[in-house]
Amino acid sequence: MKKVTVAILAVSILTIGLFSLVIAQKRGDGFGGHRGGFGFIFSKLAEELGLSEEQKTQAKTVLEASKTRIEPINEALKEGHKTAKELGKDGVFDEAKVTMLANNQAELTKQMIIEKERTKAAIFAILTPEQRTKAAAIHDKFEGKSGKHHGFGKGERHGQKGEVKPNEE
Repeated sequence: MKKVTVAILAVSILTIGLFSLVIAQKRGDGFGGHRGGFGFIFSKLAEELGLSEEQKTQAKTVLEASKTRIEPINEALKEGHKTAKELGKDGVFDEAKVTMLANNQAELTKQMIIEKERTKAAIFAILTPEQRTKAAAIHDKFEGKSGKHHGFGKGERHGQKGEVKPNEE
């Protein structure tokens, strides 16, 4: 059960992150912007990995293509979430509707995971072996920080000045 919960939370974080990418794009941050959106993150990662201009262009192409595939999935997930919020508010539990909605959301989540992995592989294919090693380390570091930051994993959360405290809830 704990693994399922962690998996659902991880997918939720992924969805939110990808949705943030879409928002940043629509807001005009683009990939090269410095308004604190995805463009800023992309620029920092490109710098840290030492990407050439050609690699940056290739990565932007991969990310744009992924974005066009992710947007409809994200919209469908949002609609499903909106529908789920309304279910049962009339005092009636319709198991068939809930099951259908859950199955649909699971399928959309599966599609999102597949797209994430497709995009990750395409990006890593652009990188040199040294850049792949650096990117994997950055990815691992980010996953470790994001898990602790959001209170997932070992039942810990950050307290003052970065020290870790057990949950007090």
